[in-house]
Amino acid sequence: MMTNRVLQFFCLTSFLFFVFIVGVSAPLAEETFTDPETGMEFVWIAGGCFQMGQSKGEEEDLIKELGRGKYDKYCACELPRHRVCVDGFWMGKYEVTNAQYRRFKSDHDSKSYKGHSLNDDKQPVVEVSCEDAIAYVEWLSSKSGKRFRLPSEAEWEYACRAGTSTVCFWGDDVSITCYYANVGDKTARNEWSTWTVHDCEDGFKVTAPVGSFKPNSFGLYDMLGNVWEWCSDWFGENYYKECPVHNPQGAASGSYRVARGSCWDSPPRYVRSASRNKRLPENLNYAIGFRVVSSGPAGVDSSR
Repeated sequence: MMTNRVLQFFCLTSFLFFVFIVGVSAPLAEETFTDPETGMEFVWIAGGCFQMGQSKGEEEDLIKELGRGKYDKYCACELPRHRVCVDGFWMGKYEVTNAQYRRFKSDHDSKSYKGHSLNDDKQPVVEVSCEDAIAYVEWLSSKSGKRFRLPSEAEWEYACRAGTSTVCFWGDDVSITCYYANVGDKTARNEWSTWTVHDCEDGFKVTAPVGSFKPNSFGLYDMLGNVWEWCSDWFGENYYKECPVHNPQGAASGSYRVARGSCWDSPPRYVRSASRNKRLPENLNYAIGFRVVSSGPAGVDSSR
């Protein structure tokens, strides 16, 4: 009996020591924090490696659907699939909302789409350019004393995939898309009959309040659908052919910024973890917003 108790005590103390060492050296994968200025919630995304870009099967399906010409124009920049590793970072659990953005710019107007409001407090902010998004994270950094920024394209895809290699973070089955994402669907086609949509209903004609759908396995919501999300990278056509393995940052300059994630009016061909979009940095419209990240321990109080 005594031997068993000694063994149990040894195992318990060893475990607690391990937890202490891990806890002070790096945040746990499930850890979260809330920014007091905006109420924005962040999730710790542990670093790791993944295959970035389209799979061979995805390429074949897209060529079959779009034809070679449209595929080369819109999707070929997602190849070659290549190995990328990123360090751990904090990522906003949700897209930035209208209410959170108005803490920075009180008179911001996300407007409406054909009579349907995009302006409710819990809807994701839209009508923001990449320049506006960068100004927001700079403001948030100055308010909090922590360094906030936009995600790199590689960080974004790593976080979206959440350990998966399938077309979407929920798998390859498009019939269940409406459980996980606000996309072009039958709800929207009831009003706009010419749209190409998913064969499901998500219940929203335009943007949904953030967090209305199931999260991925990292605990992140709306990584696909709802709004396109600005990334920090400049868009490069040959970026995937030249991409460094560790913490790639994209082109040093360019004409376009990267946006990822698809949006509430997207047909299936855009609703993919690998899908890339390019926009002029000053572009703003009803379909694009952003999400905030913070690197490593800068995301938490230094007293921890």
